[in-house]
Amino acid sequence: MFSRWEVESGDALPAVDRLNVLFGSREAIWQYRGQVSLVVNGYNDDTRELVDIPEVCAFLREFDARWPYWAFFFNQVDDSIALLGSCLCAERCLGQGQVQIDPAKLRTFLLRGFGAMNALFNDHGFPESELEVMSNGVIEVIEQAGFSG
Repeated sequence: MFSRWEVESGDALPAVDRLNVLFGSREAIWQYRGQVSLVVNGYNDDTRELVDIPEVCAFLREFDARWPYWAFFFNQVDDSIALLGSCLCAERCLGQGQVQIDPAKLRTFLLRGFGAMNALFNDHGFPESELEVMSNGVIEVIEQAGFSG
């Protein structure tokens, strides 16, 4: 969970430090695959969607630059991946949570996420069959979110 204070500070390092505990052991890494939800707290009274808040998008860009492991750890059931992708890949925010996706940014986003996920699988000898399942799941989430590119 990222607090409004963290978002407005623009410093993602404390959030990254909290998530780095997931790397405690090979077993912990595997146990937490697909178990993390992206939550930004403190904007409940704001009428804008999170993707329409420049500080949230800037913070999530900084977060991704420091911690690219979202494709492995973020769950594929809620809006975590879609929110991160919307903030990182938006060419233009249209308001009310709608964004126009930049295909080049989407490619970069996916390559970075898949690269980090592949590295975890390679470094820890996780089953190749699970890599395919997780990768397909990320693609499905992106498609369901209406991203194109």
